[in-house]
Amino acid sequence: MWRNRTFAIIKISGLGIGLTVCMLILLYSKDEISYDRFHKNSDNIYRLVQTMQMGQDAPQNLGITQPVLGDAYKRNIPEIQQFVRINGGAVTISNGIDVFNETSLFVDSDFFSVFTFPLIKGNAYNVLRDVHSLVLTEDAAKKYFGTIDVIGRVLDIKTDTAFEPYSVTAVAENPPQNSTIKFAILLPFEYHQNPNEHIKWVGGSLNTFLLLSPQAKLQSVVNKMQSLFDENTKEQIAQVKQEEGITVTIKEALQPLADIHLSAKFGPGNGLEDGSSLTYSYILTCIAIFILIIACINFINLSLAQSLKRSKEIGIRKVIGSSRKQLIGQFLTESFFVSLLAFIIAIFLSSTLLPFFNELSNKKLSFSYLLDFKLYIGYSLLLICTSFVAGSYPAFYLSSFQPVKALYSNQKLMGKNYLTKSFIVFQFALAIFLIIGAIAVNSQLNFLFHAKLGYKSENLVRIDLPPTGDNNKLVKVFKNELAGNRSIEAITAKNGGSMTTEVSTGNKNIEVDNNTIDDQYFPTLKISIIAGRNFSANFPSDVSQSGIANESFVKAAGWSNNDAIGKVVSFVEDKKKITIVGVASDYHFASLKEKITPQLFNMDASVGYGQVLVKIKPSDMPHTASILAQEFKKLFPLSPYNYQFIDDINKMNYEAEAKWELIINIASGLFVFISCIGLFGLGILSVEQRTKEIGIRKVLGAAASRIFVLISKDFIILISIAFMIAVPIGYYFSNKWLQTFAYRIDIGWWMFAVAGTFVISIALLTTSFQAIKAAVANPVKSLKTE
Repeated sequence: MWRNRTFAIIKISGLGIGLTVCMLILLYSKDEISYDRFHKNSDNIYRLVQTMQMGQDAPQNLGITQPVLGDAYKRNIPEIQQFVRINGGAVTISNGIDVFNETSLFVDSDFFSVFTFPLIKGNAYNVLRDVHSLVLTEDAAKKYFGTIDVIGRVLDIKTDTAFEPYSVTAVAENPPQNSTIKFAILLPFEYHQNPNEHIKWVGGSLNTFLLLSPQAKLQSVVNKMQSLFDENTKEQIAQVKQEEGITVTIKEALQPLADIHLSAKFGPGNGLEDGSSLTYSYILTCIAIFILIIACINFINLSLAQSLKRSKEIGIRKVIGSSRKQLIGQFLTESFFVSLLAFIIAIFLSSTLLPFFNELSNKKLSFSYLLDFKLYIGYSLLLICTSFVAGSYPAFYLSSFQPVKALYSNQKLMGKNYLTKSFIVFQFALAIFLIIGAIAVNSQLNFLFHAKLGYKSENLVRIDLPPTGDNNKLVKVFKNELAGNRSIEAITAKNGGSMTTEVSTGNKNIEVDNNTIDDQYFPTLKISIIAGRNFSANFPSDVSQSGIANESFVKAAGWSNNDAIGKVVSFVEDKKKITIVGVASDYHFASLKEKITPQLFNMDASVGYGQVLVKIKPSDMPHTASILAQEFKKLFPLSPYNYQFIDDINKMNYEAEAKWELIINIASGLFVFISCIGLFGLGILSVEQRTKEIGIRKVLGAAASRIFVLISKDFIILISIAFMIAVPIGYYFSNKWLQTFAYRIDIGWWMFAVAGTFVISIALLTTSFQAIKAAVANPVKSLKTE
């Protein structure tokens, strides 16, 4: 290794990078599959899930249920030992000094009996028996009181319209990172529960967990649940069929707790967090495996290339009595030693890069958190497998040399060495494929971030309003207080979130996104009214009887824009009717992953506003933001002030894509780097083996440029073959990914041209140093190499 330092560095650095990526991905994958397995009863805890099908519509997978199901199943099915209902809800908390907005979990009193969340203080069996009790985590206790000695202390909590005192009965350890149940504060489910929900079996909005006895047969329990469910819902389902002519089918099922995190059908929600996808693990694992394969290919290629220099060594060893078994052992030992050095470097790199990897993968991984016997075994197997994969073929190939041929052969590196050529093609095909993907992802994200949304989002601030009965009146006061401020261009209000409902146009039913707005909504967002008129105070009936449709609604109804004016639309649920007075141009009210759907706008005063949108001038944003906060506090003194710029919200829609953009960019960079350092080593060996040939050619008059082409052309031909292989594969997968967006770029020929030109240029730069060095060398020295 010391005599061949350049090749040793290339081998060790390539393997080190490959092993580093594998270690980090192994940590990621271990964390992904470890979710919720820390609970003592994890093997026997199941979430109640349902599959609902209405008529010919596609089945809906529901992880939420009505509150009555858990209690009913426990009373009637002996195999069910306990049940716990969990629902997330926004609350406002006051500790007497500050006001906080939190998302709490409303849970049953058996929560700590079913789930393993250790308590630092308090008794797990009675902490939530009182309807005005609560449990804090260690961090939450320090946040609100500055200490964990808080048993008996009181927090004022507002879950609806008024604050009520809650007494702290326990302090729990902070939930582990690998838990789908994360909480800062727990409140009794009985307080949150609506008494009328006890009679409902269909629908729901909460998670129901069942603890089964260890001897329970899962399918038997599901069958009993289904029978009980069918018995209690047959009248309601029959009524729906009679009134609407729709056949409703609902199938009960049980989902293991440990499956929730990675489930594509029944993911977390309504209080459960950290949903993920096996796709992420698959992609990252494939990247890690391919990077390690490329590093191993470098090792094999360089070992095979060096074998031409070591042929005399092998011949002499065989002449003096070495067996093939001894030679195989020697070369595998060398491979293990190189891999061990690379492994040590990889451990250092992994520890150094872990904070960056955590930010990239949105994790909080640490070696101390994840290291255990299984991970040690995994790393040991990784080292052994890498050593064997990288060293086995060179070992068996070198040990097969015949002594006489080994002592006298004078082979060329590229010649007919099809294995080495195939490896080079494979390496660069993967690199070009990833670069094509990186160009497609970068281009699509650039399109998403700069696409015209159909409204003006610049300097538009969204202020979330607390749920109070006087919201509409307070919004008017809020708008009046800000109206005279010169730094504010416009103000409007709308309902919070989104509300989907079904309306009838007479001959067809249409599912719409229903919005309650004021008459300044369209002018503030600069959305055009392309037919009819906007809402106006000059038409008092607009408040209750008028509506505005978007272009997509008009198309779905089968009207023209002008024909839509005056049409009557009826809401299916409450039979309310509105008359279309205007048609607004389509705009992207959701991300560009989703197609613009039909929208209706009304000024229904019975629906409270949930948001205020303020268009501010860019000249003095900090001062204007301060004014908004002051005015908000005057009207809502007990509610936290939460605001966001619409541009920031739009960017958050593509956070996952931006992460993958960075991951693919890094991966493609690593692929190119590892491939090129291998190419660099092969270039050195190629020049060394053709030194005398180059000297003779120069003596006979070959120009330096001709020598450069002679050395580089074999590599360029192989990379060109890799390009032809990578293009169709890159096109297929890039196009498939782009199909996930309703609005996307077109794949252009320039993407493939850029990827090919980039890789070939890098390869030329990699080999050019050695090629130029050989081309300008003194031919006399070249002829004296042996």
